[in-house]
Amino acid sequence: MAKQSMNEFLQQVGTMLYRYLRKRGLAHEDAEDIVQDTCYKFLIHKDGIQSDKVMSWLYRVATNQFYDLKRKETRHPTTEFDEVQLTALINMPEIQVLKKEKLQDIRDTLDTLSTLHQELLVLKYELGLSYKEISALMNKNENTLKTHVRRAREEFTERFKEDIDDE
Repeated sequence: MAKQSMNEFLQQVGTMLYRYLRKRGLAHEDAEDIVQDTCYKFLIHKDGIQSDKVMSWLYRVATNQFYDLKRKETRHPTTEFDEVQLTALINMPEIQVLKKEKLQDIRDTLDTLSTLHQELLVLKYELGLSYKEISALMNKNENTLKTHVRRAREEFTERFKEDIDDE
């Protein structure tokens, strides 16, 4: 029974981490790899992790692997050409193309923010987590997080407006 509940827990956590990583801009395969590595590390180290810090630990491990991958991509840039996505883009109605451009504008603006602000905005608005859940994940005070989220939102809005005005 414990094995079954552990599998269910890891599936739920894996889904949450996968969604978080995809929202941060990772490719499907990279997100799956990081989730798999994170779950594997959890299984190896689970006895040394405090039960009230499990979610925070999992989130931190996945986030650190995300940063490692981004650093690696920065040092060794590669050009990926995904024919499936290109074909799908060509076959989309014009409105879908415009939506995709707007999403890219949002992602570009998000990339200009600090990593903390990026994380907070993705967790709060993309994944729909509550302040309490984010507080547990990041191991920070809930009121402090509310302030950081407000600042992140204001900074994002200001930069997004600047980008639109520049166009």
